[in-house]
Amino acid sequence: MSTIIRNQESLEWIRNPKHRDVFLRHLATSKENDRLSAHIVKIEKDGEIVPHTHEILEVFYIMKGEGLVLANGERVKAAAGDCIIAHPGEEHGLINTGEGEILLYAVFSPANC
Repeated sequence: MSTIIRNQESLEWIRNPKHRDVFLRHLATSKENDRLSAHIVKIEKDGEIVPHTHEILEVFYIMKGEGLVLANGERVKAAAGDCIIAHPGEEHGLINTGEGEILLYAVFSPANC
């Protein structure tokens, strides 16, 4: 398989219908590989990634903004620079409580889309 170079700015924002005011840019998907998928995620002001679980690993790094992340059954403050690791079967979510949008980089293993 050939190396792929993809600039996230050239990708359209796609609304995530499972969450409130959450949009995705797909950087790497199962169409290119079966090991991981990677996305830029935007949570608009007052938006939320509602509590959910996966049967796969999810790691997300907050690049901009702040909110409350659901981790280990508690809501905890999280902000730019924080990395959250949600193991398979662990409930997690994120509410934007800041004044602007949240931008995060999310990776799933194996690929989820």
